Amino acid sequence: MRKLLNLMLATLALGAASCNKTLVNTEESVETLKAKTSTSSVTNEWNSNPYKLNVIYFVPNDVDSIPNFRKRLSKILLDAQNMFANNMDREGFGRKSFGLDLLNDSLINIHYIAGKYGKATYPYSGGSGAVKAEVDSYFNQNPSGKKSEHNLIIIPTYNTDPANPGGPPFYGTGTSCYALDYVNLDAKNLGIGGDIGWKATVWIGGMIHELGHGLNASHNRMNKTLAPALGTALMGSGNSTYGISTTSLTSTTAATFNNSQVFSSVVRTDWYASASAEITSLSSSFVNNKIIVSGKFTTTKPVNDIVVWHDREPFGVNNDYDAVQWSTKIIGQDSFRFECPLADFYDLTGNYEMRIGFLHVNGSRTTLGYAYNFVNNIPDLSKVVTYKLLPTTGWSIVASDSNEPGSPASNVLDMNRSTVWHTPWSSTQTPQPHFFSVNMGALRTVKGIAFRNRDNLNGAMKDVNIYSSTNGVSWTLIKTTQLSKVAGSWINVDLTTSVSTQYLKIESTSSWGDFFYSHLADFGAY
Repeated sequence: MRKLLNLMLATLALGAASCNKTLVNTEESVETLKAKTSTSSVTNEWNSNPYKLNVIYFVPNDVDSIPNFRKRLSKILLDAQNMFANNMDREGFGRKSFGLDLLNDSLINIHYIAGKYGKATYPYSGGSGAVKAEVDSYFNQNPSGKKSEHNLIIIPTYNTDPANPGGPPFYGTGTSCYALDYVNLDAKNLGIGGDIGWKATVWIGGMIHELGHGLNASHNRMNKTLAPALGTALMGSGNSTYGISTTSLTSTTAATFNNSQVFSSVVRTDWYASASAEITSLSSSFVNNKIIVSGKFTTTKPVNDIVVWHDREPFGVNNDYDAVQWSTKIIGQDSFRFECPLADFYDLTGNYEMRIGFLHVNGSRTTLGYAYNFVNNIPDLSKVVTYKLLPTTGWSIVASDSNEPGSPASNVLDMNRSTVWHTPWSSTQTPQPHFFSVNMGALRTVKGIAFRNRDNLNGAMKDVNIYSSTNGVSWTLIKTTQLSKVAGSWINVDLTTSVSTQYLKIESTSSWGDFFYSHLADFGAY
């Protein structure tokens, strides 16, 4: 009886202690592991990469780490490292892959960070910012531990049911990405079938998909003629096929990785510094059942690779899983050419956005979008073109209906896409329509008007009226049109007939997203 009483008291004491425990990492510390291993024996093919992926295990203070996480995650990431290299080699880049900070050939140096708060502070929706702030603080205190700008942040599941993991952030934001850990997240479970095998594919495949985002890759789909051999694109729906059936990098994803910091063998001080490219001439045609696009460009930083996506509407962020794609090298110093067979498209109807991406040597990317559509299974490429714009020297803004402080209408004449005219949005809510008018300094013969948007298209001008005047007082409507919802490239609006005019007025009557405000980065005429 006394033994039973003592056992009950001990159990109660243990229960009380567990209710007030401070959760700690139950696995060996990195220091202990380092003491037991020698990096001099590491033979990993990419151990000499000067930049390596930072792998972080982030644990909220009311969540337990999952047992054996270091070995399980190391195996998953080492397998992915090799898979990426095989794909990079197939696409002509050699056996390049992302570097990993290794303790030995089978164990990654994973940074364990105990979160300051409970899981409620780090939810799936909106919780990544709080996690990232603590990761940044950790590396500020441990600068030698930060091996690159790229972070894979893994958080234990908030749901204790191993059959239903979930809860923490699981996506990519910039050069960081987030994934979760749970008890059956183990490479040995890939392809075994059943619920355990299926969830291993979803969560491991999902982790590697999000890692792709964290290494700069965008969504895309495997081109139709390549799918029988190469299977599903990792950056498409590869999170549902990884470990079950063939899952591959597309040529565009491989080209992107070719310019990612952690794949590079070159030490630079300007990784991801601002860079831009401009297409100075562009032509498009439909020949032999192929979309052919060629052009010339200028750039503020050298470009290694150029890529193109053809994205069917709805397009843009998280609507681009179906975007077929191609990559190419520069021709000479400033030219490019793509041949995109229609046999590689899955749908020859509706509206498309063609996005051309310039991959700079420092990891930055410039993306320019062009709208086109299919008519009777044939692409209408009439808008995929550039014109030589009239010089804007001596041009000035005559008037505008309103503007947000710091975003005057004069910004549309500076040929700088990072500055915009923006009507009020932070305080006064001035409704549509909005307008600005331009004095070109003298009579000009105008055949068309060109508009250019910033990257954020919420509130970009949609339906517009274009007016001309010879005196800036009496205005004549010369065109009503709807502008394409694209960023970066010039949106060209041909006039019905050429006009001789000194003044032009642009009136926005609606915006994309049906916002009360409008904005525009650049304006020109040809």
